[in-house]
Amino acid sequence: MKEIRILQSSAMGYGNVSATEMERGLELDPHVVVGQGTSSDPGPSYLGQDKVYGYVGKINKKRDIGLIVGSANKKRIPFIFSGGSPSGSNFQLEGVLRMVNELAHENGYNLRIAVIRGEIPKEYLIQKVKSGAIAKRLIATDRLSEVLSIEDIIRSKRIVAQMGPEPIMKALELGVDGVITGRALDIGLYMAYPLLKGFNKSVVAHAAKTIECGALCCDPPINGNVFATIQNDHFVVFPLTDERRCTTRSVAAHAFYERPDIRKELNPGGYLDVSEARFEQRDEKTVKVSNGKWISLPYTIKLEGVKPMGFRTITICGVRDSSLINYIDPFLKRIRDDTRDKFASEEPFHIHFRIYGKNAVLGEAEPMTKITGHEVCVIPEVIARKQEIATSICSYIRGRIFFSDYPMRTSTAGNVAIPFSPAEIEMGEVYLWNIWHALQLDDPCEPFAMKVIQFPNNEQSQWED
Repeated sequence: MKEIRILQSSAMGYGNVSATEMERGLELDPHVVVGQGTSSDPGPSYLGQDKVYGYVGKINKKRDIGLIVGSANKKRIPFIFSGGSPSGSNFQLEGVLRMVNELAHENGYNLRIAVIRGEIPKEYLIQKVKSGAIAKRLIATDRLSEVLSIEDIIRSKRIVAQMGPEPIMKALELGVDGVITGRALDIGLYMAYPLLKGFNKSVVAHAAKTIECGALCCDPPINGNVFATIQNDHFVVFPLTDERRCTTRSVAAHAFYERPDIRKELNPGGYLDVSEARFEQRDEKTVKVSNGKWISLPYTIKLEGVKPMGFRTITICGVRDSSLINYIDPFLKRIRDDTRDKFASEEPFHIHFRIYGKNAVLGEAEPMTKITGHEVCVIPEVIARKQEIATSICSYIRGRIFFSDYPMRTSTAGNVAIPFSPAEIEMGEVYLWNIWHALQLDDPCEPFAMKVIQFPNNEQSQWED
């Protein structure tokens, strides 16, 4: 093969997949359709949930996954996507497999799909640690153990790992119609097919990095699909609509995305070095990229694990009185202190106030200390060992905010506006990242269970343990 053509898509369920653009992509005769469908960006609680249809909901996921599966089936080419947005847990992967089964029944598809789990059994990790394996933390913070311990593993509710391209390549060798993974390295999904066909790893990794988030490599960087053509010494990338274009600036900018050292993209088995990469404008909407380099390192995979913290309840309070806005910090401190005294017997619990209009986004890092708007939104958050306790404390805080006195107060009943009834919003169990470590492996496929499933089928659960 002289080139590999990849139609980029998404399985996250955000709605950033265009049926029109997918159709245009199919006209260019792609060899494979690939989409990212897992991420740690939405936070730890999704990994802790026991839900098959969490996050964006079933309707949104099924729509986007349906476009991937339908497009690949129409062209008789394989598809690859990570499933179970956002965490890629076994629960959420199961939800995706049920959607695919529904799509197969509804559309008459006959699909043989390799499924690779990204959730890692605790017993496997405990045995690795006991046998001397060392997994070092990826971020220097007191919240993480410097080296993964057996206690960290036991305390975790659930652990996943970002598989690289190797398990996907192994699955493709089975001659399946598609590959669906749990948690996976974003660029690993896009690297698997061209690496299996023998293409240059440096070019493949850079192309994968560029198209992983679709139109974020375009100008403007908004929802949509892109297309990449990979050859052994370069690749080209372009959007599938006239409303966007790839420029040298937009493509280079995405190559520097989401890392502390913009020159290096760390991945399992090495890193992509873009310090000498060349970006050339081929036409108005197409960019040619070359000279990225893959530097090999010992093979590691990123582990992500969560432990439970308690249960969260929040409420929302709108403040428009300038006197209260100017006094908001001491006002809330007094309420926090009063609440801690009132509920001392329920310790430990956590109280946090987010003040939108002041420092809710950046917190202590906010450089602007003066409130300049005419209104602010205060969101009290309580985390306690039981949902009932969290809700009771949050309700008490709301009452104190509603009725407490402050300098130059003119109201007699109601300091703030409450937009919803009921006022307290129970958020359920809360989780904290307690594993964010890199585990060294001799075999990149070792921790990941694989199963080939025929769709459609009449099974209620698609992967029975």
